[in-house]
Amino acid sequence: MAFLFVIFSGILGSCHTVPESISPDLAPNEYFQKGQEAFGRGYGETALLYYRTFIERYPDMTQKVVEAEYEIAFIIYRSGDAEKARGLFTAILQKYAAPGAEVLPAWPRVLSAKLLGMIEEELKEASTEEE
Repeated sequence: MAFLFVIFSGILGSCHTVPESISPDLAPNEYFQKGQEAFGRGYGETALLYYRTFIERYPDMTQKVVEAEYEIAFIIYRSGDAEKARGLFTAILQKYAAPGAEVLPAWPRVLSAKLLGMIEEELKEASTEEE
């Protein structure tokens, strides 16, 4: 499964040049493959570009869009931006409460809820430490 690779991948890297554009000839699954490869090598910005470009080019592929949104949220989380990730994971979970959610794959909901709980706990602990 695609998300397992991303879960165990490295964090964002900044030594790699992000491509200016992505070939329009890629098949939908190639965006995910290339995004996972980039993230696994520590090139988070490149991975984000692949997932965001997928969403722009295939907005009607609802099931895959939510998967790409999860991957984006996870990369943002791993980059250390818990606040932004919290908003992204919350938006994903809201999709599962909307009509038509029964067609969405279950794994982004499950993992988003788990990571959102972890983020809430981290932010709570950080808030307690500041007091």
